[in-house]
Amino acid sequence: MPCETCRRSTNARVIGALLLFVAATLTSGFEAGCSRGESAAATSLSARPSASSLPDKSVELSHEQLGALAIAPVGTHLFSVAREAVGSITFDEDPTIVQAEATLIGAAATFDATRKELTRVRTLGETNGIAPKELEQAMSEYQTATAALKSARDAVRALGKTDAQIDRMVASGRFSQSAPPHRPAKWVLANVTETDSPLVRVGQQVLVTVPAFPEHPYSGSISKIYAVVDPGTHRLGIRAALVDPKDELRPGMLATVTIRIAEPIESIAIPATAAVREGDGSMIVWMTTDRRRFVQRPLTLGQLSDGYYQVLAGLQRGELAVTAGGVFLSNMLNAPPSD
Repeated sequence: MPCETCRRSTNARVIGALLLFVAATLTSGFEAGCSRGESAAATSLSARPSASSLPDKSVELSHEQLGALAIAPVGTHLFSVAREAVGSITFDEDPTIVQAEATLIGAAATFDATRKELTRVRTLGETNGIAPKELEQAMSEYQTATAALKSARDAVRALGKTDAQIDRMVASGRFSQSAPPHRPAKWVLANVTETDSPLVRVGQQVLVTVPAFPEHPYSGSISKIYAVVDPGTHRLGIRAALVDPKDELRPGMLATVTIRIAEPIESIAIPATAAVREGDGSMIVWMTTDRRRFVQRPLTLGQLSDGYYQVLAGLQRGELAVTAGGVFLSNMLNAPPSD
């Protein structure tokens, strides 16, 4: 049998070999794990698209496809500086004004009668059999008539009449004439917003459309601006005379009144057919430099007039824009990829 020393030496060699095997196995697993982690990270990085590979909002067409588009340089268009108001066609004479003027004329006549009566009573006096009670009655009626006349004058003044016109009506006992009898005119009453009221002037041109004749605008001018803003609606009434040679307008018709408050301005514009509305509600136009590759460009639009949009931002004069067929390009851009 081997000695005790030999057995111990053999056991030590076996244990050492086992420790070396375990260490080698752990080292190999660690290196493999690191290799797999680096490989996964590399795979993850390679899966992310680079900025240069992200698709831009552009479309390139073949020569045959270009026939579906219309392309033209960006130009300018005259746009009116105007405000819109809702109104209605009314009678040749404003019923409110007629009523106020009738009240004024009646109040003036009553005032004149009570003034003469008070003068008569004072002239006769008590020596001629006039009782103090009769004098008091005459003075009371005179004061009441004075207050009524002042109120009637204020009401007519609030409807736009001047003091000179009121004085003439009181002196003559007749209504004022709003327009010469020979002029074939109709009238429209409209209400402008309180914020637009400082921009409105007598004599400004108006264009009126009614639902019954949508393709036939009626021209006219403002003849009266009322003096009081409605406290409930915060709108100011205006009255305009319209030329209606065919006698088509009828009192009570709903009307849209466009008031030109300044001379037209020239602005960069595109045809209405060039603007394309996106799904989020924004407006874009398709642009090109070589008539082959087309790129979307966002727009800020203003008013629409005579088939043209006013461009507030996004375009320069002379650039090439797609004036018809922009929807075709948008559909191509948004179409799902074919298999």
